[in-house]
Amino acid sequence: MDYSILKFDVDPQLLNPHFDGYKLRLVETGAETSEDSVVRVYPLLSSPVEPQRLPANTHLLFDETHARVHFNHLFSGPTENTVLYIDSANRVNMVKIDAINEGPQTMAIFNMPRPADSEHALAGYPCALSLDTRTILAFDGLDKVYVLRQQSTDDGSIIGDRWIAMGGFDIGPGATVAGPTDGVDRRRLYSVVSAAIAHFADHSEVRLHYCNRIDRPHKQSAAATKTRQQPTYCIQAIKVDLSAPSTDACHPDAGVPLLMPVSVHTLHSHAIPLYCEHIDDDQFVLGVRDGIVLDETQGAGLEAPPLPIPVGSLDAYYWMQTDSDVTVCIQLPISVGAQQIMCSLTRVSLTLQFANAPECESKYSFNSTAFFDHIAADDSVWTLENGRLLTLYLEKTRAGVRWPSVFSTDDSVLETMDPSEFAVIRDRLSKYTSDNLVTAGDRMPLHSAADAIDQDEADLDQSDSSIEFSVRSWCSGQMQANSAAGSPDWLCGSFPEPACARESKRQETSGWAPLVPPVCLRFDVDGAVFGIGRMVDGVVDARHVGSFAALSYVQASKREKRFMYVDAEMSVAVLAETQRRIYIYRQTDSRRAADAVQNIVDLGAGELLGLLKVGKHLAVLREHTLCLVNLDRC
Repeated sequence: MDYSILKFDVDPQLLNPHFDGYKLRLVETGAETSEDSVVRVYPLLSSPVEPQRLPANTHLLFDETHARVHFNHLFSGPTENTVLYIDSANRVNMVKIDAINEGPQTMAIFNMPRPADSEHALAGYPCALSLDTRTILAFDGLDKVYVLRQQSTDDGSIIGDRWIAMGGFDIGPGATVAGPTDGVDRRRLYSVVSAAIAHFADHSEVRLHYCNRIDRPHKQSAAATKTRQQPTYCIQAIKVDLSAPSTDACHPDAGVPLLMPVSVHTLHSHAIPLYCEHIDDDQFVLGVRDGIVLDETQGAGLEAPPLPIPVGSLDAYYWMQTDSDVTVCIQLPISVGAQQIMCSLTRVSLTLQFANAPECESKYSFNSTAFFDHIAADDSVWTLENGRLLTLYLEKTRAGVRWPSVFSTDDSVLETMDPSEFAVIRDRLSKYTSDNLVTAGDRMPLHSAADAIDQDEADLDQSDSSIEFSVRSWCSGQMQANSAAGSPDWLCGSFPEPACARESKRQETSGWAPLVPPVCLRFDVDGAVFGIGRMVDGVVDARHVGSFAALSYVQASKREKRFMYVDAEMSVAVLAETQRRIYIYRQTDSRRAADAVQNIVDLGAGELLGLLKVGKHLAVLREHTLCLVNLDRC
């Protein structure tokens, strides 16, 4: 498929070749309660914010550790001057910062049920994302997502600040692994990459990208063990229709209607995306170090298509076996989500049922159907790819015994799978059968997360690799524009914007304007800020819109850096360390200015957990407090 080049060309007129450096200025914060102080500190009117801990024996890769250490626990709200955070009691809290003199106003808008305990649980961080001015998406860090809606009357009038959960769903369709228990599935560490909402005449739908690492196969050839294999991450896109909730509950303790996610497309990369934003209902921009790649079983440049049923086959499934296992493939007539499938693999039988999918219920359902021979249920799994290909991987208990049929009652379905196709499926399944189980143990603090890195020497250089941007179709995931090797290195993103600001950008119709939050990329020693928008002819392009002199150089010296952002208006760049200090930079007044001020704000002892620009203030989240820094005084 043809695609255009997304160029990130630097405009020399926006650079300052005369800049020599920054002068340090320690900001006098003043009394924490004084109206004239630069920094005002308010206690959290909720439970404290305590980042979740991982088991002490967890081994994370570089990207996973980097994402956890730099995770921002403060989220933009649905409207101007609002922020969101999730406390240790799993409550979603909204803070209004309208009246600074009166102090922030905090309200708990939703109590998320705690994720079910599992000895194999590997939880990510929970998050709350504003989709529009009345809709918030909350993720519990494990596998449950809730859609919150501001309550209104029948005529559409808003009822104060009351929010209700209109539905919930599980993430995981398209790459779901399950056995007789949920242990294998819960080993996965999911992270929400982006979320948006699309409104149509008759319904609205949530659009979500999430990411998880695909485990390396536990059986490797001798040649493979001699070379380091890069990790592979699955970037899954799903959509959820908000107009059709099920009568079932998504969580037994929540009383929230179940929503049905549908797989849209799947991409693979060797890194967790650093940037993912929706341009409109048809396109999104994805930024990943080294770009979108394919694993060893697929050809370069193409996403994996669903595997076809052999020509002329009218059977409900096709299959093949080795001495140790049986592989069964079921090509479904319609696309379904993993939540619609109830698959039970026991030692002796298969039960397979479908919810809200009448096209699948007769021909493709099984009810305690006995296998020809016993299987090892704990080592057998099922997967769903692209919503259409359901594959059963059955481990034989008696290796070497040949099965004349899959089931004890011969249904005349012979081994008809093409051997080359079978090899592809086996390679895919090997990603889901790793022996690296995480067991419960002592918990380690957040600042020790780096100790959990799966140490590979090449990992240490990943933070300096170039980022590749691509513009893709939402419906197919196919690439429409790509920066290829022309992108400078990644420095940082911009502060997350409130939902109302994003809606305003998407309504911009006069001339070129940025449609998604800008990004700051490394150009020599400077930080070059680029906006991504659409030209008159509809082509998406990137433009250099501003610069922060020597920002790349000064950030490299901050060894304890946790957060780094520029704001959408390019008025400030902010860098925060893990503890105490925040550094605030501004663009130089002219292209000939020789120096500028580096403002240093010391917040005192305490870990900095979140950072967000709210109007003319910088909101800083700590375990027990919310600090507001007056940017006009810095």
